[in-house]
This record gives sequence, C-alpha cells and structure tokens, in this order.
Amino acid sequence: MLCRRSKVKPAMNNVLKADNKKRKPQDTSNVTTAANKKKRRYPIKNQYLSIIDKPMVATCSIVTAPEDPGSTASTSRHSTQPELVGGSHFRFKNYLVTPNNAKHSPLPKLSWADSHEVWQVMLEKENSYTKDPCMLDRHPSLQSKMRAILLDWLIEVCEVYKLHRETYYLSLDFIDRYLSKEKCVIKHQLQLIGITSLFIAAKLEEIYPPKLSDFAYVTDGACSDAEILNQELVMLKVLSWDLSPMTVTAWLNVYLQLVNVDKIAEDGFDFPQYSSNVYIQIARLIDLCMLDIYCLRFTSSVIASSALYHMASKSVALAVSGLPMARLRPCIQWMNPYAITLREAGPVELKFFPMVHIDDSHNVQTHAVDLDLLEKAHLKEAELKSTMQYDTESCSEAILLTPPQSDKKEVSTDALMSLLSTPDGSSEELTSTSSP
Repeated sequence: MLCRRSKVKPAMNNVLKADNKKRKPQDTSNVTTAANKKKRRYPIKNQYLSIIDKPMVATCSIVTAPEDPGSTASTSRHSTQPELVGGSHFRFKNYLVTPNNAKHSPLPKLSWADSHEVWQVMLEKENSYTKDPCMLDRHPSLQSKMRAILLDWLIEVCEVYKLHRETYYLSLDFIDRYLSKEKCVIKHQLQLIGITSLFIAAKLEEIYPPKLSDFAYVTDGACSDAEILNQELVMLKVLSWDLSPMTVTAWLNVYLQLVNVDKIAEDGFDFPQYSSNVYIQIARLIDLCMLDIYCLRFTSSVIASSALYHMASKSVALAVSGLPMARLRPCIQWMNPYAITLREAGPVELKFFPMVHIDDSHNVQTHAVDLDLLEKAHLKEAELKSTMQYDTESCSEAILLTPPQSDKKEVSTDALMSLLSTPDGSSEELTSTSSP
C-alpha cells in the first residue's frame, strides 16, 4: 500500500504541471471595456439644492440616458420616474441637500469640539424631546393644579436632600413626557410617578444620590421600594430610554456664559463664569413659571430666553439665544405677570448648605417659590387682562418693548446693578429694563 501511494502522488503532480502549462492568461480587455461602458451608461451627477419649506424635487430620480455615451444629457427635472423599457439605459441623479436655514451659533470657538456642531446638537436634542401641551386631555381625572402641587412637593424634596436644579428639571421633563405618552393616569399614581422620576434623575445627575429607601421615606408610606422600582421600568420603557434632554437650566447656564463671553474667552468656556446672584433670581422666575402647565407650549430655550428678557434686557436675550423677537414675544407676554409678582415679592438671597461647596450653592434646588406665589401670578394675569394691558392674542411692539419711565420703575437701578454684577464685583453691561 505504501508503494502504491508513492506512485500515485508523482502521477498527480505531473498532471497538475501539465494542466498549468496548457493554461493561458485570460484576455481581460473585454471585461474592462464592459465596465467602462457601464460607467458611462450610469453616470452619477450630484446637485446641491437649498432646503425650502415645501420641496418640489425628490432627492433622487432616474432619467433616461442618451444612446451615445459622449453626448450630454438633458438637465431638466422630472417630477415622476420614466417608464422602464427593456433595453433602455438610465442615469441616476442624486440631489444632496445642503441646509441654509440653520440658526447662527452664538457659541465661541471651543478647543474640544466644533461650536457650530455643538449648537446644532443642542437644537436637535430640544426638538426631539417633545411634550404635549394638551396632555391632560389624555387623563380625565387629572387637573393642572395637581401637577403644580406635585412639582411644589418635588422642589421641597430636592432642597431637603440638597439635589441640584438640573436633577429637578430632569425629573420634570420625565413627568411631562410620560404623561404626554400615557393615557388615563389616575391622580393616586401622580406621587409615584413624581418620586420615580426624581429617583431616575438623581441617579443620572448626582454624584452621591440618595438611597431608594430615602425616596420611599419622603412619600410617608404612599410608595414602597418595590413600587418605585417597578414604576422605574415602566417609565423607562415609555420614555424609550431617552434621558438626556436640554433642560431650561441647561439653556440658562449657556446663556449666562455667553453674556460675558468676551471676558472669559481666555479662561475657557467650560466652567461657570457668571454671578450666582443673577442666576438664582432668573432661576426663581423659571421655577414659578414651570409650575403652570401652560409652559409646555414653549421650548426650554424660549423659556430661558424670555426669563433673561424680564430679568436683564431685550438685547441680552436676543444676543445670547440667537432667536428672533417674533419667536420670543408670546412667551414674554405669558411670563409678564409672573415677573411682576416676583418683583413685588422682592429678590431672594443665596442659600448656603453644610457639606456643599460655596461655589456650588446656587446649583442646589431651593424652595423659593410656592403655590401662593403661583396663585398671585394668576390673579395678576387676570387683572392685567381686565385692564387691557395684557392681551394674549396681540401685543404691539411699542407696548412690549418700551421700558417704563425711570421714576416709575418698581426696582431701583442700584438694586438691579447689584444683582447684575459680575463675580469679581464689577458692573456688567446689562442695562436692566423692567417688564411692561
């Protein structure tokens, strides 16, 4: 057997050698020619078009190509695809759309990213996290006052556990988006939804979040640990795990950084470089406005810009937000009675907490507003409507933007300048104007 195998192996080698000798290199000229013809028959032509409100051209179309590859094809636009006939040649036309209506980015040049790209991501994120202003229509047993009571209680919980403002506003976003997608939520579930939202937000934002048992404890036995965990899974599924919105406080931080962007450009844009006194006054106005369910009609960036309009000036609000006045006007009008109510109540002082760094004290969510202030704002709104000084349907530009006379301002110039002072004590270029 060994001899027989040794004879077969050389024989097979001889056959393979003979076969290799008989083979000739294939002629690839025909293949190359066919490929070139195919390229000529199907040329790709890119055309850059501007985005319009109602685009009339598809992003891709198929048009017949001429029989002669050397001739030029017609550049006429076809609204419908031609009939595909056997043996015909076709040419694909791709229209690569370039946006030209992107809002100008007010961000300075960043060392770690493209500022225009960062700004566009912020805008896209705000547009993707939407809430339904008429969400209570989906829940017959709920009322707008119940939402205000829930949020007022959550603010108290945040101050007790020294949670950040961003934590509170994350939980607020989770609550509103959850109610915008669910149906027929009963009022007895509101507290469970609220404390679960705060539990999720604390795990995302806080370095040392409170324990699960702490969140259950503040409900006074209304919600157990197991109920909070079960509700957490339900809410995460409904929210599709989208847990990183651009909140109102996030926009406010960016806007206040942009106010002094010329002064802090050398130091960097990554760390807060604004007065904590200014921050808490504007944040207080936002806290009060967010108790009203009508706030869902406006985006977070518009609410933050409108608060700057009332607490600073028109020029500052427009410069840092990049938004036109027509976009801000409805929110400014709606926010007017809330701003007047807080000016009558007087400014608040910055609170300091043990075990919290002094530079981080303004970031702690404090209970600076309550349901009584909300009720006063509603009464002020009704009063302004009755005296024809506040019209939600139309408001003239002169009435909206003209500041009152110096002797009729409710807050003195010295008080405003002290509030709008920079961290180093120098006066900012924010000439504060009272709201109409």
